[in-house]
Amino acid sequence: MAPEMNSPDKLSPQLFRYPPSQKPELLNPLVLAYVGDAVYEMFIRQYVISMPSQRPNHLHRTATRYVSAKAQSRALQALLPLLTEEETNIVKRGRNAKSGSTAKNADVLEYRHSTAFETLIGYLYYKQAYERLNYIMQASLEPEKIAALTASQPEAGAASNQPGGTDTGMEKIQAGVSGGTKASESAPDRQAPSDANKL
Repeated sequence: MAPEMNSPDKLSPQLFRYPPSQKPELLNPLVLAYVGDAVYEMFIRQYVISMPSQRPNHLHRTATRYVSAKAQSRALQALLPLLTEEETNIVKRGRNAKSGSTAKNADVLEYRHSTAFETLIGYLYYKQAYERLNYIMQASLEPEKIAALTASQPEAGAASNQPGGTDTGMEKIQAGVSGGTKASESAPDRQAPSDANKL
């Protein structure tokens, strides 16, 4: 009898057994971004494969909507009000890292914010903060909705977004991300609040 496939909430965090050579706090932010890029890419690929259309070209085009520098920058801007001080510091390190390369289809600021987003993903992955990592990645799927909900919920701040928090504003934000319309159906003209000056 074939082994039963694990459900998503039962996946082993020890899928890959090569921990980093240093504590996550000590790793170069570009190293964190390097692994964060791979983790986020895998998350997005699984997300698009969960959709009804399985045509490879459609999968690629859909995934690109999320993994581009522009999309990751937009997601980070929407998520900024929800980040803890520790996470914000990691984002700043990622944004300020000198990579020596630029994205082909993004401006410098978008590219830096994209790197900062990937740095945060890599950091949370190596910290084994899987619940928080999943929340951030799920939220990144609909940045317009996150921006709208955080704007309407001033009490839903960084202090209440930790696992085990009880803030009702945070619960509304999480419900808004997991339930409701698809990203393509959410308000296309709504821009995330400009928090570039916070970084």
